[in-house]
Amino acid sequence: MSASATLSAVVARRPGSLGGSARAARRARPSAGTSRAPLVLTRRGRLVLLGLPVLAGSAALVVLAVIFLVPSTATATSEPVTGAGTEQATVHPGQSLWDLAVLADPERDPRDVMDEIVELNDLDSSVLQAGQLLEVPAA
Repeated sequence: MSASATLSAVVARRPGSLGGSARAARRARPSAGTSRAPLVLTRRGRLVLLGLPVLAGSAALVVLAVIFLVPSTATATSEPVTGAGTEQATVHPGQSLWDLAVLADPERDPRDVMDEIVELNDLDSSVLQAGQLLEVPAA
């Protein structure tokens, strides 16, 4: 076999060395009347197409199960909060919220205790009436 025959065989096998008629056929655009090949999904495509909705549905079911099956620990009530950590105190004439806070827990900052008293009794203002019963934190 001669060198020119070997060279032409190698050139014929290269993908970029198409003949003139093959190039023209590759460049020709399909007309509107020709049908295209049907869409074929690969394994990865089927996994994405079917797996993502299944994964999203599973996550939604887990969230709904947590929401509806885990018991709630908080309960709402309109009754005043009483417990082991509170006591009832009666407001005396001239007594302020600051005075009640200092008497309730002298070791703590009175501002923090005042905030607790306001929260425990659902007070709208710091104005107190003589004879009013309030829940105060126990010392």
